[in-house]
Amino acid sequence: MDKLMGPGWMRVRWIAPFCLLCVLAGCAVPQPRGNGRLTRVVEPESRRGYYLYLPEDYVRLEQAKDQAGLRARRWPLVVTFHGMKPFDNARPQALEWQQEADRFGFVVVAPELRAPDMFAQFPLRTVHPAFKGDEQATLRILDHVFATTCADRGNVLATSWSSGGYMAHYMLNRHPDRFTCLAVRQSNFSESVMDASAAPRSAYHPLFIINTENDFAICKKESQRAVEWYGHNGYKNVAWIYIRHLGHERTPDLAADFFGRVSGVQPNRPPAVLARRQAIDGNADGIALLSGKLKPFAAPPGVTARAVPDADVPRRDDPVAYAARPGVTALPERVRGPASIREPAADGTVAIRVTPRTGIEPLYMHYSAECPADWQRSAAFRWTLNGQAIGGGLNGQKTLTEPGDHTLGLLVVTARGEEHRAYQTIRVIPRLTSGGASGG
Repeated sequence: MDKLMGPGWMRVRWIAPFCLLCVLAGCAVPQPRGNGRLTRVVEPESRRGYYLYLPEDYVRLEQAKDQAGLRARRWPLVVTFHGMKPFDNARPQALEWQQEADRFGFVVVAPELRAPDMFAQFPLRTVHPAFKGDEQATLRILDHVFATTCADRGNVLATSWSSGGYMAHYMLNRHPDRFTCLAVRQSNFSESVMDASAAPRSAYHPLFIINTENDFAICKKESQRAVEWYGHNGYKNVAWIYIRHLGHERTPDLAADFFGRVSGVQPNRPPAVLARRQAIDGNADGIALLSGKLKPFAAPPGVTARAVPDADVPRRDDPVAYAARPGVTALPERVRGPASIREPAADGTVAIRVTPRTGIEPLYMHYSAECPADWQRSAAFRWTLNGQAIGGGLNGQKTLTEPGDHTLGLLVVTARGEEHRAYQTIRVIPRLTSGGASGG
């Protein structure tokens, strides 16, 4: 029957129950609004729109004209890929993340995509022009966000809901240097658009695959196929979980908690619903994440695995600044790493570009100086890491194997003898120890 009716009939078969459930509840945004600022922005090169949410603390510092405070703190960037239009789009994604963004201090960006559409290819089987266009537009949008906000380029947290999973999985697979981790929620997956030859580049990225007991059959089936694909292709840090009772509904709290642990930031208040989530299935890492107990990170050959701090250990971007807040204590030395103290003041004339600024051990870091063009030929450059000299020149690279925060310093001495300084913090995350991605 399906062959006689053609691909359009197949789409109707999948979409009819999807429409019904979305109308009943699934596509509503039950999460409360935040106290930050939501705007729609148009990226100037692609002319593609996106929704940008700046969290409550970010807006407060911005309104106080505290640029030093804005730049001193890391603002992890959540990139959320929306589901099928007209049942979901970029704006509901930005709305559902506001409360979690305020809790953790996340900047949130929701690109407006063209591929996840009721009248487009579904299930996804090819990288068609609309899908490829979404990929390129997303990369430009990310660059625009980094150029116009204080979002952390080295702490980019990808997530998705529903058919947005096609793009989320694909982007991590094709652009692992642009993303720190991935948490997909009741999302689709297509093996046919994934590049297995590129898998080693993201094999140690933390992944969290979330499904619910009463989700659509296709989302559950494709999510299980994602678990199998990552396991077959050697991914080391894959957590998956099935949550009791829920259907095809929004669960940003689960992804937010995962992002907080990976990026090393602690919420400023308890979650509203996370404690009520109950698992009916999952692997050891998924169950550990839900229970708030992270296991040690899996280390590659030649690198010793190290335990991560327990869930009740405070982890703030700047432990010195937050130590005096009620209920928050400074990080112990074993967690802070060598650069937990406040960075020295910089004069703002020069800057440091680091790729990536956050990553899992061992972190292969590339760094370069940003300064007036004529200085690149005439000035002297001196680089330090945690106060120790590591070389000169306009740029360089370094491998960091010790988990924690590290301070990269730059001293530029111009031909006239003027000195200018800049500092950048790099965070090295321990690895999860996992049995790999196994089906359930």
